[in-house]
Amino acid sequence: MDAVSKKHVMKIPGLILLLAAAAQASVIYSSIPSPLPPNVPSLGYEATSSAEFGGLIQFAGVDRLLTSATIVISEWAPESEYEAVGTSTGFDLPMTLKLYDVGPGNTVGALIGSAQVTATIQWRPEADPTCTSGVWRASNGTCYNGFAQTVTFTLPNLLVPDAVIYGLAFDTQHHGYQPTGIAGPVNSTNFGLSSASPSVGSNPLPGTAYWNTSYAGFYADGGAAGVGVFRQDTNWTPYSGAITFDASSPTPEPATTASLITGLVLLGLKARKRR
Repeated sequence: MDAVSKKHVMKIPGLILLLAAAAQASVIYSSIPSPLPPNVPSLGYEATSSAEFGGLIQFAGVDRLLTSATIVISEWAPESEYEAVGTSTGFDLPMTLKLYDVGPGNTVGALIGSAQVTATIQWRPEADPTCTSGVWRASNGTCYNGFAQTVTFTLPNLLVPDAVIYGLAFDTQHHGYQPTGIAGPVNSTNFGLSSASPSVGSNPLPGTAYWNTSYAGFYADGGAAGVGVFRQDTNWTPYSGAITFDASSPTPEPATTASLITGLVLLGLKARKRR
């Protein structure tokens, strides 16, 4: 860059800094404990006849163009129980993360968008004979039924409002939107839960979850408001889904950015000529 160009660029540092900052993602909601422990409380989809589970959350800050979301999974199946499935690392599981508007009365509104991923779920470590009931022992000396791990969804630059309802959906042998009919480790795959308040963002309805279970007795109202539909449920204190959302500010289109820069440079040239 020549000296004249440098002078003109120096006249628009604010714009350059703004564009650089807009490209950086920030955490706008997080309920995942840090550091992630060896295991967390969890909801088993097969065990609770579930198809989808999530919650109503309020984002922090001003960035609303979602870039990614990360959830916690607790896997209870060791490889030794499913030698013919997957690899020595784990097994593949298609999962879908859905985002909805908050409807009247905090009902589930219109679908804003969704993201899918075929996640490699890692096996739970093998049972430790010094633990009871066939569970494993972590390096902290504690025995656990499940093994906590994360799964990340890449979101398609989805612009969201300040509050949304999210839901995680995946299919097990007997449950889900399209049950597989096949016994496998997915029957031991659980959605991780957090027992603490979010570190970023908030839960506007503490103790409330959104859930699709086909068993009426699992809902707090005994299924009075519907069964097998994704809807609000209560009596979840202190638990909520363990999930993090990252977002950035919408950036101008390349042509718009170029026009802004050109316009500011021309203004700088005119100002210089008037001196």
